[in-house]
Amino acid sequence: MPASKQTIIVKSNKLVEASYRLDLIEQRVILYAIVEARETQKGLTDGFVTIEAKRFAQAFDMDEGNVYGQLKEAMKTLFNRFIVTRDIHPESGKERVSMIRWISTASYIDGVGVVQLRFATDMLPYITRLETEFTSYRLEKVGRMSSVHAVRLYELLVQYLSIGKREIEIAWLKETLGIADEYPRMDNLKRRVLEPALAQINEHSDILVSYTQRKTGRVVTHLIFSIKPEPKTATAKRKTGRLTKNDVERQARPGESWKEAENRLSQSN
Repeated sequence: MPASKQTIIVKSNKLVEASYRLDLIEQRVILYAIVEARETQKGLTDGFVTIEAKRFAQAFDMDEGNVYGQLKEAMKTLFNRFIVTRDIHPESGKERVSMIRWISTASYIDGVGVVQLRFATDMLPYITRLETEFTSYRLEKVGRMSSVHAVRLYELLVQYLSIGKREIEIAWLKETLGIADEYPRMDNLKRRVLEPALAQINEHSDILVSYTQRKTGRVVTHLIFSIKPEPKTATAKRKTGRLTKNDVERQARPGESWKEAENRLSQSN
């Protein structure tokens, strides 16, 4: 993967919306591996994705001296991580809850600073570009974030940039972030999760986000996020007067095909 970090991460929106929790180094490994697999075309079938500690450190502005040890530990923990998805069981019509492992094989090679992983077969459809459902963003937009919640919240919001807002039920958000049993008090959720995450999104990414609350009765049950392009991004787009590949990828709506997104965005300019 180029050290410039000008690389696009593509995830199925079903994966973005799935429930999972990874720590920061694990999340960076997954993001980096998705990019590496797509650019090299290795690891999207049954092959290994190779991660060199030096290049990984450059991608995330990390201390090269400590990276290999962190990657080695991440391989051990990632082997037991999984996402939770929900769909409808076709035979019974009932909700089906499935657990899907991220990786099927984790390897490390001492002495050369390299780790390898193999994505689990059932995970592959979620990280392969789909015709009608994808979320894309550049690695450098999340590479400087140190909060795992900031990265996950960015993923959940950037796909709604063209709409300008997204309303999310708090219970669903907590489950999706993997903190369903934590922060029962709204003030704690704001202080420990929302405010730090939004501060990092607004500082490091290409969108600006704020939110308001909605109550059901006397209880706050929903958050309404306002999502705007970061001013420099909007200015650059006005100057060029044309859509880039990244514009289409980043602003496609859920369920919208590439061509539909390109036509809609072209007409709105």
